Amino acid sequence: MKVVFIEPRSSGTNVYSKLPMPLLGPIYLGTILKNNGHDVEIYHEDICAPDYSKLEADVIGISILTSTAPRGYEIAKKFPKDKVIIGGVHASLLPEEAAPFARHVVVGEAEEIITDLVENRIKEHIVKGRPVENLDSLPRPDFSLVKEFNRRSFFMPISTSRGCPFDCSFCSVTKMFGRKYRFRSAENVIEELRDKRKRQIFFCDDNFTANLERTDKLLNLMLKNKINQWACQARCDIAKDTALLRKMYAAGCRVVCIGFESINQKTLKAFDKKQSVGQIKEAIRLFHKAKIKIHGMFVLGSDNDSAKTIWDTLKFAVKEGIDTLQMSILTPFPGTKVYDELEKEKRIFTKDWSLYDGHHIVFRPNLLSAKEMQLNMLKAYTRFYSLFMAFSALIKLRFRNAMFHFMGYVIVKKWKKQHRKMHWLPA
Repeated sequence: MKVVFIEPRSSGTNVYSKLPMPLLGPIYLGTILKNNGHDVEIYHEDICAPDYSKLEADVIGISILTSTAPRGYEIAKKFPKDKVIIGGVHASLLPEEAAPFARHVVVGEAEEIITDLVENRIKEHIVKGRPVENLDSLPRPDFSLVKEFNRRSFFMPISTSRGCPFDCSFCSVTKMFGRKYRFRSAENVIEELRDKRKRQIFFCDDNFTANLERTDKLLNLMLKNKINQWACQARCDIAKDTALLRKMYAAGCRVVCIGFESINQKTLKAFDKKQSVGQIKEAIRLFHKAKIKIHGMFVLGSDNDSAKTIWDTLKFAVKEGIDTLQMSILTPFPGTKVYDELEKEKRIFTKDWSLYDGHHIVFRPNLLSAKEMQLNMLKAYTRFYSLFMAFSALIKLRFRNAMFHFMGYVIVKKWKKQHRKMHWLPA
């Protein structure tokens, strides 16, 4: 059968549209189907969009995030309903919403049922997937199935685990992958890495170092196999293990993406983050001491955050030398604790999912208006990602930082132009 997977384009101008990196889910599913004899193509619209007037397939698979759901439904309408299967995080959170657009909606992980779905041996409309208990049983993802990927994508995504036990109040990860960690073995991961030594690797695990014994074994294998530059996501508490940081750097780690979330201790408590501002400062110092750059990620907009919190976060990032900064507006994704609380209080003023991308305010904050929140965030981003900051990094020979500051400057400038009227905000 001819099977085409489509990942809808990003909802607006942001780093994910400028540095597109495909979701791994469709690639795993496509690889499984290819290995079972099906003809598979995968399109990530930010990398290469198909010509829908000429696209023919027996099955169309669409994977949606909350912000890409409207575009996903728009794509689904282009095909007969009995050809469409919809999955992904948003479909798992709101399967009844996706149901009118597809013959099947998948909730959760689909690797163990995808062949039966495509070959129409499952008749249920909304289908519950099964967590893959042994991640080593998954095939090596075939990125050649993704149209134009090797030519246009900067990072190569690799997943070595699934699940997260922390369940932060604003996060939807556990709704998709559960609160139990599952890991690929170090040997299984290194087999995949050997083929990708010439690529920029991004480990997209929510917490790359969650299992320290496995992490140490993997780092030793990476050293032995001379794996080059890579980045990962981690929690700030691993910085206490300075020996681990030194080994990470020696094994090729150059950037860590850390969800600091806030420098407001009340907000950290509200987010159930289980870390302090003091721990955040110490983590930054120790990562930099190990020569590892930091992409600091913050979430602004809790009931304890004011306009001052936004500017204090910017000052903190500059003072502590955070290399690149991501300040997301708190987004109440369906199924999260934050969504349930704000919905109960009738503070969410739009259900236009395309705005649920961390760049748009979609609810009424507690200590400032929605418009004040949006404008202050935009001004703070403009200050950090400025030509002055780009040239300052260039003068200090921090070429990677300079590149990202300039890229951020271009993205923010374009975003401001596209959203000049801010039509979605309440009067």
